[in-house]
Amino acid sequence: MAIIVALAGIGGGVAALVTYNEATKIDRSNPKVVLDEYLRAALITKDEVGVNLHVCGNPAGLVPITILREEFDRRERDFGVVVLVTWGAITGAVNEEESTVTTTLTISGRKDGAVISKRSEVWRFGLVSEDGWRVCAAERVAEPTPSASASP
Repeated sequence: MAIIVALAGIGGGVAALVTYNEATKIDRSNPKVVLDEYLRAALITKDEVGVNLHVCGNPAGLVPITILREEFDRRERDFGVVVLVTWGAITGAVNEEESTVTTTLTISGRKDGAVISKRSEVWRFGLVSEDGWRVCAAERVAEPTPSASASP
């Protein structure tokens, strides 16, 4: 009887471990999902481990996001605000080895619960397929400058 109980306990433990592994497994099958998780780790939770789980082997192209995060931290420290970041739809082209996608980051500064500043920036991200999709590059897309028009 003790053997049956022990085997049942081991079987239950293995089943729990497999279930946990599947529930916490990183989904790298879709570049848009990977970018969403990367942005969450880099800009919201400031989770360096989470960031590293989603970047390519040579993440030097992600320095602009590091600089942006440092800007948020500096503003929070210097002005006593909370910087919040959201992003919209992630769109772009995907092929078997590379993906280039864009999204709009909306950055707001809040103090005492009130929004005191807000801006939107379009960003382009490069992802590569390295044992699943990984974020490899980020750049802010320049806003088009208004052209001079002839006045009547």
